[in-house]
Amino acid sequence: MKNVYSAIFTLVTMATWCPPPIAAAIPGGTLNPRIIPKYVSPMVIPPEMPKGTSGNYDIEVVPHSQQILPLFDNDGNPLSPTPVWTYSAVGNPATRNYPAFTIEATKDLNTQIVWRNNLVDANGAFLPHLLPVDRSLHWANPELLPCTDGAARTDCRPDAANGLILQQRYNGPVPIITHVHGAHTLPASDGYPEAWYLPAANNIPAGYAATGRLANQFGITNTTDGAATFNYPNDQNSATLWYHDHTLGITRLNVYAGPAGFYLIRETGGGETGLVAGALPGPHPGTNANPVDHLAYREIPIVIQDRSFNVDAAGNTSLFYPDNRAFFQGFTQAQQLKIPFIGDPVNASDISSIWNPEFFGNVMVVNGVSWPYLQVEPERYRFRLLNGCNSRVLNLNLVALDRTGKVLGEVPFYQIGSDQGLLPKVVRVVTGQAVPLPGDGTEPALPAVLPAAGTVPALLIGLAERSDVIVDFSLLPVGTAKVRMLNTAPDAPFGGFPVIPSDPKTTGQIMEFVLVADNPATVDNSTLPKNLELAAIPTPVTSVATQNLALIEMESNLVCVQVTPTGRVSYVNLGGAVFDPMDPNNACALAGGIPFAPREAMLGTVNVDDMGMGMGMHQMWSDTISQKPVLDTTETWQIWNFTMDAHPIHLHLVQFKVVGREPFMPDPMMMNMGMRSNVINPPEPWETGFKDTALMYPGQITHVQARFDIPGLYVWHCHILEHEDNEMMVPYCVDDPDVKQTGNSASSCGPQAPILTDLPL
Repeated sequence: MKNVYSAIFTLVTMATWCPPPIAAAIPGGTLNPRIIPKYVSPMVIPPEMPKGTSGNYDIEVVPHSQQILPLFDNDGNPLSPTPVWTYSAVGNPATRNYPAFTIEATKDLNTQIVWRNNLVDANGAFLPHLLPVDRSLHWANPELLPCTDGAARTDCRPDAANGLILQQRYNGPVPIITHVHGAHTLPASDGYPEAWYLPAANNIPAGYAATGRLANQFGITNTTDGAATFNYPNDQNSATLWYHDHTLGITRLNVYAGPAGFYLIRETGGGETGLVAGALPGPHPGTNANPVDHLAYREIPIVIQDRSFNVDAAGNTSLFYPDNRAFFQGFTQAQQLKIPFIGDPVNASDISSIWNPEFFGNVMVVNGVSWPYLQVEPERYRFRLLNGCNSRVLNLNLVALDRTGKVLGEVPFYQIGSDQGLLPKVVRVVTGQAVPLPGDGTEPALPAVLPAAGTVPALLIGLAERSDVIVDFSLLPVGTAKVRMLNTAPDAPFGGFPVIPSDPKTTGQIMEFVLVADNPATVDNSTLPKNLELAAIPTPVTSVATQNLALIEMESNLVCVQVTPTGRVSYVNLGGAVFDPMDPNNACALAGGIPFAPREAMLGTVNVDDMGMGMGMHQMWSDTISQKPVLDTTETWQIWNFTMDAHPIHLHLVQFKVVGREPFMPDPMMMNMGMRSNVINPPEPWETGFKDTALMYPGQITHVQARFDIPGLYVWHCHILEHEDNEMMVPYCVDDPDVKQTGNSASSCGPQAPILTDLPL
């Protein structure tokens, strides 16, 4: 049977998420992005987060209001500050900023951080979420709704028998657990999704759980309500990491609300691991940095996010995030998706009414400011770029403009690093070309003609990936007044090129660099990118084990629909019949329908026969753990993508090497099956360093290799946050064979009932 998911995806999803006609903006809130002025607000440069008196960090998540949008729209109407959340130094309101201030760490020196959940009002009462929380997912469940097995506990999927309450948004206290993305640390400090905690509010409802089931486990105990103390040894290469919330089933909302910031590891004295010869642009902002003093810094962290906004008649703005599944199908707010949802008292369903499979905002926000400008001198700058979007892949390029707005040419990025540190060679990137430079002072000429936008990669950055780049503003074409950063990835799920580029009037633009006169008092002592010499990356070692793993998207077993070529969805009532989408003669197909999809995205395993035919089998969060690498061994994970999306897959704890990608031929009759080709193509030039997140394309097996050197419980997941929150994340456990598999130790992967109840191993 042809993949029935592809049918509904093509008819519904692609039809509604391809960019609309040039006169219309992509869907969002009540604030039309076309009337928001661009390049009128200065970009904010996050200063360094100050430490407490003990020399450690004491950081809280707090409410904050920030002028993300300009003061006025194009019609002169006022636009207020927008309520968000952020991380802040405890007792220091001056450090409240979205994104949060930057944590500076030193390689091989421990960083201790107390993370506090202070999402309370001035009277100490808890604050409900800014955004709609879906109770029907497998999530933190602090209100202890009965789970699918009838038990009342945290960290589960509530039973559909809870009725229509599962179609209503949760308005209780918000759980938080912080993860430093890319950190090499013990399980106790990794920010495990079930180790969350509520704020120490004075009005937590009776019967609520204050913590997740794995909070204060793994051998540590936090004695302060609403807080956790974590340690980061920083025993890894200097790198661009970042920190954000990671609570089970609610990460997409907590991150979208604002709490995230950079975590930068440097060598002692501020150097970079792997820099053999040359100097990188600097300085970087410190604790007393002026966040809009553009000309003071040459190393600047930049997070790019997409957001949408609501605005009322008085100009009060708020974040928009959809509160119903109809949004993903492209329906207006007044329309309804007329199918049953989980909790429906009449017709059984396995489709969540609030959760959306992906979300694309229509306003590009850079360091907490919509479409900002950054003043630059004609010198070299280092930008640490982070894709902090929920679902949007970025494909960035730079164009030089004269004072009239005429395009003078494309300006190259010189990529020097990725997720886990420097690359082995500088890679010059323009649209359609990524060229590693030899480091001997030579550089090939730029291509005379560049491919059309959206047909090929430029600086491609997947969700949560980082690109450490140098831009040389001293070599701009004569007459350049400004350089604009553009985005040619789609306003839709990304599956590879070619694509229909994002809306050129909104999401196709990111920010602007405004060239100012060179200040003779400042001297650029950095090295030309073509003269930088970077250290080689160790070649892959022999793996002791290979795991074949799957990326899968699931269809409904209960909701049958008919879909017209225009995307109209109508419900086919089968009287409660459960059907198997894999069966070509299932009840839905016999009724002339197809299973509604996607229900959720999932990870899994692949059974591969002697001929190379692989069959994907899905895993759920609460299933028996399948990935149990042995301590201090290296494994190769071969990850088969049976879906239509490119998924950015993140492994906690480890840094990995992308070995290459192997195409496979999908089975034309069976979904989640394919024949491998045994032809492995090398990684892209920008992927030749160590990674912790990588894009994995449809119809390909992505080979990654990692060494697992700390025992205990971690997770791997898709970093499309909407996917992560609905089953596309599972635990894995690094097994120490020298630890007896009994008792209450989290460093073994054996049965551990006191800690891992509801998580059979």
